[in-house]
Amino acid sequence: MAGVEAVALGSDDLRPALTRLDGWLASLGASLAGARLSASSLREDSETSRHMAAVNAAVDACVSDWPRQREALRPAEALARCLDQTIVLLVFGKFNAGKSSLCNLMADRFAAHGAEVDYFQLDADGRLEPCDRFTEGATETTSRIQGVRLGKRLVLLDTPGLHSATGEHAALTRRFADCADAVLWLTSSSTPGQVQELDELAGELRRAKPLLPVITRSDRYEEDEIDGALVKLMRNKPMADRCGQEADVAERARDKLAALGLDVAQLRPPLSISVHMARAEGESPAAMAAAGVDRLYSALRALVSPAQAYRRRKPAEVRLRHLDETLLGGLLALLWPALDRLNGLLDDAAGQLDRRGAQMQEDLWRAVVPLLPDLLDADALARDADAVCRELSQALDSAFRMAADVHLSAYRLAPHAPGRAISPGDTGFEDVVVAMDGRRQSTCVDATRLHAALERQIRDEVLQSVDAALAQCAASIHDLKDGAARLAAVLETHLHALNGIRAALRAGGQESEQPARPAGTRAGGMRP
Repeated sequence: MAGVEAVALGSDDLRPALTRLDGWLASLGASLAGARLSASSLREDSETSRHMAAVNAAVDACVSDWPRQREALRPAEALARCLDQTIVLLVFGKFNAGKSSLCNLMADRFAAHGAEVDYFQLDADGRLEPCDRFTEGATETTSRIQGVRLGKRLVLLDTPGLHSATGEHAALTRRFADCADAVLWLTSSSTPGQVQELDELAGELRRAKPLLPVITRSDRYEEDEIDGALVKLMRNKPMADRCGQEADVAERARDKLAALGLDVAQLRPPLSISVHMARAEGESPAAMAAAGVDRLYSALRALVSPAQAYRRRKPAEVRLRHLDETLLGGLLALLWPALDRLNGLLDDAAGQLDRRGAQMQEDLWRAVVPLLPDLLDADALARDADAVCRELSQALDSAFRMAADVHLSAYRLAPHAPGRAISPGDTGFEDVVVAMDGRRQSTCVDATRLHAALERQIRDEVLQSVDAALAQCAASIHDLKDGAARLAAVLETHLHALNGIRAALRAGGQESEQPARPAGTRAGGMRP
């Protein structure tokens, strides 16, 4: 591994990228504050209003948790700084994949060639503490992040399995995964390249770091005759079997990555190795070659250059992943379903307006028109048509409030609804005049024309007041949908902007200028 020792490790000027990331976060916080959902046109006890309040509260909780999440990132950043002058390989895979065994074998080989070898483990704050040689076993022996420095330039991080039976161990691995410049993905030859492992592989490749699949335990028992007795001996798997497994892992890995829309160029050709056979045959040059260790060394030398590319931008990548997956990812996971539900509630409400309006009209008509005969009779003697109109207006106003509480209970309607008061106009009570003894005399009061006129006014007023109420409700729904669209636009705009920062970081250039979208618009294809 002399090629690794000779590597000159420089670093890029990441200050512009880090400044852009800080500005992005500040913009996201300000934009979220300016896009709070407002339910002022709804009653607080309505389902839609409660849902909007819950969305606002959830966003507030996310934003208020940002400082704590930022602090949780510092141990990984501290580790990255501590290992700044090395190339760090994350030994990554399911528990019992042989991670500790491979690390110990490589440490032994470096030490055999005179290189300094130092084992360490990480405390909860990412600080390095000396430790003993890694424990090997068929059970889950690694309970924390541990590492070994091989010479001056190479570090292996041995981790609890991502598919660990202990969830805390898997979370620990993810926490420090970004400290690595490349990944050795170890997968046992008994069940190589399982789909669950490939999903985790895709997660690492999203960070644009190179990944080398290593098929471990590439050995098997074979029967042989020794001194006339049949015995079982452990031997390397035949090269044909190894090549078949390697091709299978490569093909399924490429298919999976293509399905996820990831760049398969980051995937290195898989190789097979048997740590057991290398040791069993004394770690001789022939044994190392037969066990696949020489192929591993060659693959690691080829991994150095792409690993350096990631190492140069690692501080910005660590920060980028935090903003992308923890902060923005948390918001997207929360808000996309919430906004879908909100838009569904608003669409349902809009679709029900006509039916609710028809029910209101019927209720108002049935509540007020039957009162008309008695009101006319009560005021006929005084021939006070204005009194009849006042009582009708009051009855209609009361009936409107009751009907609105039943059919439009979710909305805050303007207090002046319904509209203008009912008026008799030029129509009033009429005397019935007959000729008696040669004289014309009034015998009774006729309200037929007044009844018809007032009935028409009640009908017109019912239609106008309900239409006005429905227009308020429709305007409220429109405004609420605009508010939801503004919040969605904040997410999409910042997702788009973060993708631009990522692309510029990995291309080593500047972000391209992109036109801003008007507030409230949605970016095509940006929704996950």
